[in-house]
Amino acid sequence: MYRSLIIVAAVLASAAPARAEPEVLDVDPAQDWVHAPTGVRLPAQIKDLARDRITSFLAGENNIGTTYFSPDDSEILSIYVYRSGSYDVSMMADAAIAAMSTNDQLGSIAADSAIFSTFGDAAIGQASGVAATFSVVGDYRLTGLALFRTGNWLVKIRLSSKRTDAETLDRRLRMLAAGLPVDPSGRTAPPAYRIAECGDIPPRGEAARRTLAMADWIIATTVVSLSYDETAEDEAQGAIAPEETSRLCRDRRSEPGRMFYRDAESGEPRAIVFGDSGTVSQIGETAISLEEAASPPVVLSIGNGMRTEFYAGFESVPGFAQMIRTLEDGVVQASVARTDDGSEITLNTTE
Repeated sequence: MYRSLIIVAAVLASAAPARAEPEVLDVDPAQDWVHAPTGVRLPAQIKDLARDRITSFLAGENNIGTTYFSPDDSEILSIYVYRSGSYDVSMMADAAIAAMSTNDQLGSIAADSAIFSTFGDAAIGQASGVAATFSVVGDYRLTGLALFRTGNWLVKIRLSSKRTDAETLDRRLRMLAAGLPVDPSGRTAPPAYRIAECGDIPPRGEAARRTLAMADWIIATTVVSLSYDETAEDEAQGAIAPEETSRLCRDRRSEPGRMFYRDAESGEPRAIVFGDSGTVSQIGETAISLEEAASPPVVLSIGNGMRTEFYAGFESVPGFAQMIRTLEDGVVQASVARTDDGSEITLNTTE
């Protein structure tokens, strides 16, 4: 089952305008480089850390990354700027932290050694970013991750060191994140929090399927299309209120690469995060229903910030197992793809 889920995520990713191979950008190694869509500046040098090549993993600089090395390789810094199927920083950071444990190139992470903190200012949102630092058993003493949102982008920073202490690394991570110049987005993110494990959740029965009218699919896809059609001028201003984003907990069946998240209050499933590069399946009600006296339908989707696919409608929120089976069936009812000019909606269903 796990293998088939990875295939689902891979198929979705391949539907985006990905390159056949990651492309190394033609950048003067002695000059700073600016990611035009966000204004994130990648200096040629950060103190004694020298920038290596800058790689674009998707067309249009929609997923870029670079790594810095100290002269003696005692410190390694990586910075990624990418689109995502969700911009919930708390959830995406939790999934990224879990994924760190699967990469033992720098050593084995001591999960119980975590230092968790938040950061952020008026530009991105007060306390809206997440930082986590861990002790490492191996060549490196410590490793840490910081993640924050700017507009409809995520910025992820990974710093590993052989020579410093945990408190210093945590402070440096937050300083690095705060010091990355970004163009101010129209909306700032809400305060982040550390996601806890869910308590005991009673098993859910099968949710009844709901046949959606064409108008329902249009409503569902239009919401995503509008977010893809963002511009600096028309993006809504102001802060995203905490009440606009439900507080989550982590389901106990989560594992690195496949993380399950529930609404912390109701216990209902909300999302599955695949890996740590922005592929997310979400379940929830559409904005409205055009059927008189009917509640809005519940719709299952999967997206990566470049393409969102809609799979099925339900009368109520299904459990994770039913979500997985529906994704594995691979029947896409509608989709939204990001384009150079905005977005393109495709409806594969008929009334």
